[in-house]
Amino acid sequence: AVVIVDGSSRIVFANQLVSGLLGYAAADLIGESLSCLIPAKHRSAHQRHFVGFQDHGRPLSMGMRPLLSALHKSGQEVSISISIANFELDGLRYSVAVMRDGALLQSEITAANTLAETDALTGIGSRLSLSRVMQSALAEARPFGLLFLDLEQFKPFNDTYGHAVGDQVLQIVARRLQAHIRAADLAARLGGDEFVVVLDGLENVERLGYRAAAISNSLARPFHIGDLCSTIGFNIGGAIYPLDGDTEEGLMQVADQNMYHAKQSGLNYHIA
Repeated sequence: AVVIVDGSSRIVFANQLVSGLLGYAAADLIGESLSCLIPAKHRSAHQRHFVGFQDHGRPLSMGMRPLLSALHKSGQEVSISISIANFELDGLRYSVAVMRDGALLQSEITAANTLAETDALTGIGSRLSLSRVMQSALAEARPFGLLFLDLEQFKPFNDTYGHAVGDQVLQIVARRLQAHIRAADLAARLGGDEFVVVLDGLENVERLGYRAAAISNSLARPFHIGDLCSTIGFNIGGAIYPLDGDTEEGLMQVADQNMYHAKQSGLNYHIA
């Protein structure tokens, strides 16, 4: 919806989409004060801001301001996102406001965030979701365990059987990881053949070893893709917050080092 107001805060233009958003026919708004679209409790503050913006305000893009409340013709408040700018015509100053349904915008933002935090191939968490979960736990000083794993000789496997089969193997690994975590935990794919599991509230080395062993046994089982029945090697390294570090980078480094020890020792996993 688009509304243009003059220097005295009178509406001089409204497009037809105002009707769908705020319930008014566009023609009904012409000549009305902009305050008719502002909830009464916000009108005084809005007027102060309007005067200041018309004098020296810089354009604000959609998303540069928090969601605001507008007054629907029915008397109900509706959430909107707004983009505003000043312009001059025939020596007169006007302000144009472009408004979007705040609920719809919030839904789009939520969907975009969900997409960004989901690995497109496997459907488990992405690198972004891993960082978010770890940073949240660190901020709350909440203990957690970390298991970092990669697949052995995955590139030769891909070269032998093709990327389509390789993608299905990654999906199988993701499903098996998911089967071993709780709702408060997270399984994420960093990219390529690297995965991470965050185990919320886990602060005991023995328990982390138990969880690593269970995941190891699951991943070691043969998988079936078409006529192919095979297995693939893997290495798992573990770390615990706060025992092994107090930063995301430091904990990932410890888990990566332990994964390397697992690889060197010929064992599937190494915790401490």
